Amino acid sequence: MFFPKMKPPRQHRVTISRFLGYDRRERIETGSFAWMKNLSGRGFPAMTVRPGRGLMTRLAHPGGLVVKEALLWVDGTTIYMNGKPVGPVLTQGEKQLVSMGAFLLIWPDKVWINTRDVSEFGYLENTVTTHGEVTFSLCRADGTAYTGYAPAEQPPAEPKNGALWLDIAPSTPVLRQYTQDGWMPVEDVCVKIAAAGIGKGFAEGDGVEVSGCGLAMLNGQKVLRHAEESVLVIGGVVAGDCVRTEAITLRRVVPDMDFVVECGNRLWGCKYGIVNGQAVNAIYASKLGDFKNWTCYAGRSTDSYAVTRGSDGPFTGAAAYLGSPIFFKEQCMERVYPSAAGAHQVVNVACAGVKRGSHKSIVTVDGTLYYQGPGGVYAFDGSMPAAVSRPLGQMDLQQTAAGALEGRYYLSGCDEKGQWQLLVYDTQLRLWFREDATHALCFARRGEELFCLTADGELWAMTGGEGEPEAAVAWEAESGDFGLDTAENTYPTRLTLRMELPEGSEVQAFLSCDGGRTWRKQGTVRGQEGPCGCLLHLRPQRAGQVRLRLCGKGKCTLYSVSAIYEKGSDGP
Repeated sequence: MFFPKMKPPRQHRVTISRFLGYDRRERIETGSFAWMKNLSGRGFPAMTVRPGRGLMTRLAHPGGLVVKEALLWVDGTTIYMNGKPVGPVLTQGEKQLVSMGAFLLIWPDKVWINTRDVSEFGYLENTVTTHGEVTFSLCRADGTAYTGYAPAEQPPAEPKNGALWLDIAPSTPVLRQYTQDGWMPVEDVCVKIAAAGIGKGFAEGDGVEVSGCGLAMLNGQKVLRHAEESVLVIGGVVAGDCVRTEAITLRRVVPDMDFVVECGNRLWGCKYGIVNGQAVNAIYASKLGDFKNWTCYAGRSTDSYAVTRGSDGPFTGAAAYLGSPIFFKEQCMERVYPSAAGAHQVVNVACAGVKRGSHKSIVTVDGTLYYQGPGGVYAFDGSMPAAVSRPLGQMDLQQTAAGALEGRYYLSGCDEKGQWQLLVYDTQLRLWFREDATHALCFARRGEELFCLTADGELWAMTGGEGEPEAAVAWEAESGDFGLDTAENTYPTRLTLRMELPEGSEVQAFLSCDGGRTWRKQGTVRGQEGPCGCLLHLRPQRAGQVRLRLCGKGKCTLYSVSAIYEKGSDGP
């Protein structure tokens, strides 16, 4: 008697050898991971663990980080350069640190430091109020006094060629000089103001605001033509030499600004809000090559610049990109086109702007500007921004900060559940990876290392090139569901993982057949001395879908995951 032969169930194999990063969407792409921790695309197409970091130092009250010729950070009220305190005492709180040549500018304190000679530092603004006598006299732009003239309503009789006459008949006096053409106005007449200490902290070319002067025509916004410790020269005319005792105040003012960037040897800034009781929605620029002067208007191409904007809403960020300052709002960008002649043009572009609170997410990576917008992360190449964060699904990041290294965009932010995420977008692979829950305050790059200052005050070298190495990195990877890619019922009967696991590393494998609600441990692999390639075979229970989770510690490279499927019935 012979029993009938049973045909074995039909089987087929699917191998995944390209791992496509982090994907939080409802149905993820084959080869992607629905969850990951501390993984990297550096070994693409294989899956690898991120490099270990290096702990540089710990700060008590982190306020900012920047790289120039050295690493500088703000801790509380002190600026540190390579760990040594420099510069003046600051106020508490986060700072905007802006580099311009050898100088570091600090907002909102309006402080500058020469990083090549840290003994040189000061404040952008300056105010001097006189005490005692103040002398006014006519002079040339270099401070040389005019002599031999007499103020009168009528010209002198029988004047000689070159004689001077101060004509006080008009409401504004006019200094005239006798020539063959008669009494001609003298060009570029100035007033010398002399008083003890009046010029302290000022320099030639400064734009200053003069107030309290009894001579009304000398009050208001002026440009200093000459400056000494006790002498200032400004444009104007007075009706002869005089001495006054009223207190005069001179101020070099820097406007309050929300965001500041350097572009084209100028500082550019923006402000939206109420200033001194007035509504402000403006863009500003400092004088060319002079970060102290923001109100210097002498009719030259190098002058300061200010323009009022009509777009609605507060500014949310600023960047210098492709030779232009760009000021973002949530629904648009205000793009400045600088002119060598001083006729700068500002163009409003309606597009996805920077999300409020995410101004530190604006970073240029390999020539493309990336930032966190209201609907996700955007890439801007000079035309129109395009979203690059679709694999992140509905993740809504807040308070983001970003950095860049080797074509990778590091982004730290708080998600919709209030949990912090450190994500990495590989701009060449166009894939996302998740590292951990680091709450980054800011990033700064020096050479081939990216530094991260956390809200907890830890300063990390993100690839471990400097600092105290961290312990072996713990990592996790969770796949999507195997078995959902065919129309008929199939059952994964075996999973085979090929990986490289050096000595000291460990991987544990778990399987879930109920969509990740419960997990069963399937095995553990530990790296051994010698060749570190290994296979891990897993046999799930019969189920229409299976999910894989790997938890490891130390270095690991996953080359492939192979699944053998068995065909089931066509029924439900």
